[in-house]
Formats: sequence, structure tokens, C-alpha cells
Amino acid sequence: MVNRMASRSCKHPADSFCYVCGEFLKTRAKKSSVQASQRMCEAYKAYFGMPVGDQDKTWAPHFICENCKRTLEGWYRGEKRAMRFAIPRIWREPTDHTSNCYFCMVDPSKRRSGKNAQPVVYPDIPSSIAQVPHSSEFPVPTPPAAKKQLRSYESSQSDSEENEAADLTDTAADRVPYFPNQHDLNDLIRDLGLTKSNAELLTSRLKQWNLLDNCKSRKKTYF
Repeated sequence: MVNRMASRSCKHPADSFCYVCGEFLKTRAKKSSVQASQRMCEAYKAYFGMPVGDQDKTWAPHFICENCKRTLEGWYRGEKRAMRFAIPRIWREPTDHTSNCYFCMVDPSKRRSGKNAQPVVYPDIPSSIAQVPHSSEFPVPTPPAAKKQLRSYESSQSDSEENEAADLTDTAADRVPYFPNQHDLNDLIRDLGLTKSNAELLTSRLKQWNLLDNCKSRKKTYF
């Protein structure tokens, strides 16, 4: 099988297709080398949970289309972008040119523009497994930039809550009521210039409300 594959080339070179989405790259379309796009490779691993691979193999694409590159790198920076799929196209070595060679089976000549144009058919075969779209089971992942911001926010919230709790504790301690003793009451009576009857009335009310310290170390005096 290997000899038969080596005996004749594919209809289209592997590098005529995007490594990520598998779509055909037009001759004049802007494309980028996978190995030269370090940020894209980091984004690819973060988004799909797998590293870029098979770049040392001749049967795998070595370029990425501009749309996939912009989307992945934008998502990686924290922009509101998302790929159309949760799992990218997976490449394996073809075993024959007829039924298991993506580069022979795809016919880019059918790529036409217009409302009634027939779309190019991209097969799902063992050597090129089709993408898996996003779903409830495979949601759009959170970019590292957003995760970092979330961790920072949660940390600041935690610090704020701790500080608030400390402030409440300090405030509660500061608000513990003070019960004046007889000496304090005498000073207050003198400061207010109360008559004897008014002083006795104040003392009576404070005792009635349990607001006067019961310390009897000092003798009652009102003047």
C-alpha cells in the first residue's frame, strides 16, 4: 500500500489546504506557515486542548488560512471570537488515492461563488477526520486572558470581603456600649448644671434602663 502511494502523487499537494479547517487555499489567498506562527500554535493548543502536530510529515498540511489564524489569535487575546468547531480537522497518513486520500478526493475546481453555486465537498475519512462543531457538550472555551482576569477579579473580591469583614469587626468593637459609673454620672451632672431633683431623675432613669454601672466604690454626690 505504501509503495502504491509513493508511486504516484496526489491530485493536489497537502499544502493547498488549511491545517486547521481543511479548506482549500486559493493560490492568491493569504496564508501563513504553521511552524512560523508561534502565537497561533499556542492558541491552537489552548482552544482545542491538543498541540499542533505532524509538521514533520509530508502528508500533512503546513499552512493555515487567514481566517483560522485571525480567529484563534483573537480569541487567545481575549476578543469575542470563536471557531466554528470545537475539534479541528485531524490528519492521518493516507492509505490510498481513491478512498482514503483527502488531497485526491477534494475537487477545488467546483469552488464557485454565487447564490446557486455548489459548495466544495470536504469528506470525512480515516486519513482526514472532519471537524466537530460546538455544542452543549463541546462549548466555546474560555481564553487564557479571560481566565487570568477572572482569577484577578476573584482575588480582589476575596481581599475586599476580608477587608470588609475586618472593618465590620473593628466597627463592632468600637460600638460596644459604655456604661457610666457613679463618678462619670457626677461629672455629667456638674457639666450640665442640673438641679438636685433633675439629677435624681436622671440617675433613676439610667438605673431603670440598666445603663448605669453598679459599681459602688464611690459615694453619690451631685454637686
